[in-house]
Amino acid sequence: MVRVQVIAYTPTDVIEEADVTVGRCRELLEKYAVTWVNVVDPDTRTVEELETLFAFPPLTLEDAQNQDLAPKIDVYEDLIFVVARTIVWAEDIDTDQLSLFLGRKFIVTVHDKALPQLEDVRIGLRKKNPRMLKAGADFLAYTILDVLVDSYFPHLDRFQSLLDQLGDEIVRRPSGEGITRLHELRTDIVRLRNSLRPQRDLFGVLSRLEIPLFHKETRNYLRDVQDHMISALDTLDANREIAASLMEVQATLVSNEVNEVIKVLTVLFTVTLPIALVSSAFGMNVAFFGFNQPEGLYLALALMIVPTLALVVWMRRKGWLGRPHAARK
Repeated sequence: MVRVQVIAYTPTDVIEEADVTVGRCRELLEKYAVTWVNVVDPDTRTVEELETLFAFPPLTLEDAQNQDLAPKIDVYEDLIFVVARTIVWAEDIDTDQLSLFLGRKFIVTVHDKALPQLEDVRIGLRKKNPRMLKAGADFLAYTILDVLVDSYFPHLDRFQSLLDQLGDEIVRRPSGEGITRLHELRTDIVRLRNSLRPQRDLFGVLSRLEIPLFHKETRNYLRDVQDHMISALDTLDANREIAASLMEVQATLVSNEVNEVIKVLTVLFTVTLPIALVSSAFGMNVAFFGFNQPEGLYLALALMIVPTLALVVWMRRKGWLGRPHAARK
């Protein structure tokens, strides 16, 4: 359901209204130094009012409704349109789109879901933060983008925590379900990085280009946001490499387990080989020394026991049945 919120302020006064019309937002724009209009889940009528009352280009409004665009920036004569992405992590991790329109005296943000990150900006305005109230709309745009990027890091810390847990589980049980969850987590990391990577270039453009709507001081702040964005991408790259390393470790541990099983089976087969050969030979229906006599039984047992013990002693000396006492000292 569509919701329109507005906060307008001057260096000395702040007014906030919820569930208003776009027309009311336009009225406040004429009276206050800066007006921030936040539109959640816009419908067709709201989009038409934004186009009529704020003179937004139709293509930008179509992009704002798309919700699946990569981060980008479009610069017009008296308007800047920015598409940024935020991280949403409920049951599964995903990104959501925030569309931002910046004019000389206003900010309009459009998104289809409520974004808790924006509440931090509203709190700063409600508390009449002097720096925010004295600055223009460009500083408010920087603040929104900065809060958006800073909100990435708790999610990245959660990635790191999950990787640590999966690493411990894989070491304990290499053949367990940990590898499946690790693969899913690595897929999420790669998808998230691909979604956010264009945003690094977006902040680079905003901080480098001499766009009239951004003051020089604000562009310096945007460079700091770009640094945070680079740090977030570097963290994602590090997590991706950790996930890949854990998958290699899991493959190595599983291979070692298989080798141990094969080793045990080989040892059992080798040790029982004399018994199998002697019992097969003496079980044949032919005459041999001691046939149907106790001596034959004793000879068969001797031929089975002696080679078996000899093989056990030889394997132990080789270290296949555990290292001999002499080697441990």
